Amino acid sequence: MCPVFIGFLCPHAGQFMCKLTKLMFEMEGEGEVLYRIVSWDSCPLDGLGQKEAAGPLYSINCHKGSIQHLHIPHCETRTHDVELTVAHVTGGNVEIIQPLKVTNTHVVVDVHSLSLFGLLRDLIFQAYPIEAQVLLFYKKLNGKHRMNKLHMHLLPGNIPVEEVGKQHESNTYIETSATCELSPGNKYWPFYKNTDHEITIQPEFEKFKRDYGPNYHPTFEVFFNTDVNKITLGLMNENNKEVWSRLVLITDKEASSPKLDST
Repeated sequence: MCPVFIGFLCPHAGQFMCKLTKLMFEMEGEGEVLYRIVSWDSCPLDGLGQKEAAGPLYSINCHKGSIQHLHIPHCETRTHDVELTVAHVTGGNVEIIQPLKVTNTHVVVDVHSLSLFGLLRDLIFQAYPIEAQVLLFYKKLNGKHRMNKLHMHLLPGNIPVEEVGKQHESNTYIETSATCELSPGNKYWPFYKNTDHEITIQPEFEKFKRDYGPNYHPTFEVFFNTDVNKITLGLMNENNKEVWSRLVLITDKEASSPKLDST
């Protein structure tokens, strides 16, 4: 989890969005917003019935101003078929907030006091595909084996890339078009093609989960010879249908820095 608060100044009333998390704040006037992602261990979900986390848990504070509405990004593809609510945690107590509205990208709630906020999904509803992402991190291996590897992370789409990268700072983030639709609870098989080099992927398959930390371990490891500078990687679902495939260039690009947009 991020130990340092992200902060920015909102110079006037209006909507402001952070490119790092896609959080949006509707400000009543000028103010300074500070926030970070914390572990869901801070929120006792056991007493909330059939609910599970549907996004990161955010600790939010605002100085010299006030937030009127908070827009929390979700990754649902069937918002009319899934019930989303917001957990507001203060002093160890959890309040369930009903949304003002749910758009294709965000859940909007009124803000009366600040502390911890996180999305919840009702478990009684059928598990539909969600907007997901395949994040790739390149790791050079030292030794006599002349092998390097890629970590493949299958994660919900509303987890910031930078949040995962903080746990893998010794690796290089490989930027690619990462988005796809995956179904929580279903199994997925990684594959490669268009290469004459020997490549090994482990494990053979894995079940996709709504993983919101605190630890982001790779779902798959891809081992390849040091001579390899590009690989086509993909995922197959349980029906042998290709759900994601990209040409991956092994380069030393860095992840983007967080930025702020106002609308």
